[in-house]
Amino acid sequence: MQFLALIVFLIVAFCGVYIVKRRKSNKKVNRLLISAHGLTGVVGLILLIIGQFRGWYWSSNWGWISVLLFTTLLVFGFMAFGKWFKGRKTPFLLIMFHGAFASMCIGVLTYSLIMVN
Repeated sequence: MQFLALIVFLIVAFCGVYIVKRRKSNKKVNRLLISAHGLTGVVGLILLIIGQFRGWYWSSNWGWISVLLFTTLLVFGFMAFGKWFKGRKTPFLLIMFHGAFASMCIGVLTYSLIMVN
């Protein structure tokens, strides 16, 4: 289940890179794309949590750390989305921080999967 969550998070990351690329080139970013980016991230987090609970005895502490980090990432991501949804422009530095933090979260999840398997 954690491997499936990792694949989902990688898809979300590539979608996020595409969104940043469109925003950086001053092209319109579709609201549906941003909503799908967030909702797919939630699906990945749910898969990760289910996988951690299913493998409770075999999961490492790094797996739970990755759950905590991804939860934090999603909370701050939805806060930025709420700001954008109200019509205010989200600062680009905040978007870049979100992407860098997401990359770190994916790295921690990958590390936890390597440690367990």
